[in-house]
Amino acid sequence: MLGVLLCRHLLMLGARIMGWVVILMVLSYVIQTYVGNPGIVDLPLTLYLKETLGLSATELEQFKGIAFLPWYIKPLWGIIADSFPLFGYSIKSYFLICYSLAFFIFLGLSQLHSYTISILLVSFVLISICIAFSDVLTDKLMIVKGKAQQQTAILQAAQWSAAGFGGAAMYYLGGWIAKNSTLSVALSISAVVPLVGFVATLVLIPESKVERGTVSIQHSVRVLWAAVKSGQVLAVLVFTAFLTLSPTPPLLFYRRDVLKFAEDFLGILDAIWSLTFGLGAITFGIFSPKLSRRMLLNLVIGMSAIATLTLAFIVGPKSAVLVQTLNGFTSAIAMLGALEITARVCPLGAEGTVYALLLSVQNFTAMGGSIVGGWLYDRGIAFPALVSIGVLFTSLCWFLIPLLKLERAEN
Repeated sequence: MLGVLLCRHLLMLGARIMGWVVILMVLSYVIQTYVGNPGIVDLPLTLYLKETLGLSATELEQFKGIAFLPWYIKPLWGIIADSFPLFGYSIKSYFLICYSLAFFIFLGLSQLHSYTISILLVSFVLISICIAFSDVLTDKLMIVKGKAQQQTAILQAAQWSAAGFGGAAMYYLGGWIAKNSTLSVALSISAVVPLVGFVATLVLIPESKVERGTVSIQHSVRVLWAAVKSGQVLAVLVFTAFLTLSPTPPLLFYRRDVLKFAEDFLGILDAIWSLTFGLGAITFGIFSPKLSRRMLLNLVIGMSAIATLTLAFIVGPKSAVLVQTLNGFTSAIAMLGALEITARVCPLGAEGTVYALLLSVQNFTAMGGSIVGGWLYDRGIAFPALVSIGVLFTSLCWFLIPLLKLERAEN
């Protein structure tokens, strides 16, 4: 009931301020969540790689790191969209191409009965290109419209609360498929979602035709270089990169190999996490406009440390449910706090490109933390010890606040 009231409050507030932009943010992130970030196929695919193809924790994180490669170069997708409009459109045409390509890849994979690592890796790199490209287009709209009215926090909360609540059903379905069906069925169901995005793009996105790109490649490169040299942008980049570099324990291996959780229960746990993540996102959206930079920084570090620490208390099914509930809520506040800090330092006229650059670095360092966590786990470091390392690493970020002068006023 609380979640419904908070969600209604946020949507009413967002709709009153931003209108159709909020609706587009919500729809885009729900589609993104179901297609490939993480996607209906996430748990069935992960278990297939682990238990059918025999990948270790390190190898699994390396696979995901390569498949996630398009998310590390997000500024490139923004530069392409800005510089090379297709058929007179710089946003709509690319959305249509991304959703079409994702549909055909999922459909093609669903026709196979067995999979090699190479086929899966190439396919999911292409799917990641589609989703990362569409994410850049959505985020560009969010950061430009949001900063103009100082409402980036509300738009980001709308995005991620939609991803959280929408993701709950996605995770539950993924767990059910992993236990009762096959990877090809998960891929078949996933193919339906890009079609929804294709139709929604045709109907909902208002865009006027343009004769040529809004900016040149040379201008975009100059903007990125100027941003990197900016003291505030560089300080936030270093801070968020260090924050996300924290070694991440391989939770799936611990749940599956040590605690012996069934596939459908894994889906239920992830669904609980997603629901509470949505609640955390809504809570952040309501209260964050009142937070100063100093309060945001302390909130991000504190919530990140708590989210990691909770993992050490998973010893069985009941504790797993409680931990997922707390972890989802704190993770949402920590992540959205970091994103809000990032959004606030983006310079006027280059919001979308700089925001994409900062998120690309965060994605890259986060994956590095996951690979390091998997590597340590494969070498016999106990799961609770890995959690302690992660908490310690995150807590060190408090020393970066004065070092990087992060409390200075936003640009």
